[in-house]
Amino acid sequence: MRIFATILFCLLPLVASAQQRDSYFDDYQAYSKFVDSRIMTRDFIELIQVLGGRDEYTDAQLQGINHRFLSIYPSDFTSRAVVRKTDLGDGFRQEMRIYWGKGTGYNYFYALLHDRSDGLVVLTFTLNSDVSKVLAEF
Repeated sequence: MRIFATILFCLLPLVASAQQRDSYFDDYQAYSKFVDSRIMTRDFIELIQVLGGRDEYTDAQLQGINHRFLSIYPSDFTSRAVVRKTDLGDGFRQEMRIYWGKGTGYNYFYALLHDRSDGLVVLTFTLNSDVSKVLAEF
C-alpha cells in the first residue's frame, strides 16, 4: 500500500499538467498576469506555447521566433499598457497591449478572447514588433 501511495504521489504532477489546457485561464486576471509576466521577461516560447501555439510550431520554429524576438528586444520590458479594448458582445472581446523599456523598442500584442462560464479562452493572438500588423486585427 505504501508503494502505491508513493507512486500516486509521484504521478499527481503529471496528471495535473495533463489536465491543463492551452489557451484557457481561470479568469481575465490570470490571463493578464500570465501574458504580462511572460512578455515583460521575454519568455516568448512559453507565451506562445501556453496561448495555443504548442501544436502550431516545431521546436526549431519556436527557437527561431525566440531568437528573433530576443535580438530585437535585448533587455526585459519595464512598462506596459493595455491601449485598446473592444467588446464584441456575448463574452467576446479583443485587446491590444504594448510593452516597452529603456533601450528597447515597442512590442505589440493582440488577443481575441472569450470569457465563458468555465474561464477565459484565448482564441487567437499576435505578437509583433510592427504596430500595423497588430492594428490590422481590429
